[in-house]
Amino acid sequence: MRNRRSYQKVLGEPPTDLSPAALKQWQQVQSSASSFHRRISARVGASHADDVLAKAQVKWHDHLRRRGPVQESPLAYFAKICHNEGTDLLTAMTKLAEQYIEDTSSSLDDESQRVHVVKNGLTDIENSDQAARALKLLGSELSHRELTAWVLREMYEIDCATIAEHTQTTPAAVRQSMKRARDKLESPLVRKRLRSWELAPE
Repeated sequence: MRNRRSYQKVLGEPPTDLSPAALKQWQQVQSSASSFHRRISARVGASHADDVLAKAQVKWHDHLRRRGPVQESPLAYFAKICHNEGTDLLTAMTKLAEQYIEDTSSSLDDESQRVHVVKNGLTDIENSDQAARALKLLGSELSHRELTAWVLREMYEIDCATIAEHTQTTPAAVRQSMKRARDKLESPLVRKRLRSWELAPE
């Protein structure tokens, strides 16, 4: 189970390069860090929340250092930063999923992610190259929409509503795409092809 207080790891010590007024706003936001972490987790998934919060903290600190205290509510201002960082992450992941589908040879730098995306009960994948070839095979079985939804859901654990937002469709359509993808991947014919691929030489 993921540590719900993992956000504390990205807070760090209070900065020493802020004015007293800016530092007060910084501390006000820090005192609500757990709330921001929960909201970010709900939007982008727990596995990405720390990264989004850390990037938001960097931008918040940079603003306070360069421009001083904000005129509006510090909590509202920081919420906007978190929202924008979350949007940037989701947009980047959507593009990455699309690139991964179109070009499985070089789209993901993290080999473990390549392996994870096709290992979910489908086949025994041991390395990045196998994962890339397996996903290419799956691409011949699933439509582009089905495979995009499946990659985002299985690889990144993004919820259907967020996938819908970033693929310009509806949550119901995403759920339907996921159902079709899972039904296809569970079919005896596809599983037979995957098993045959496993044993076949390159």
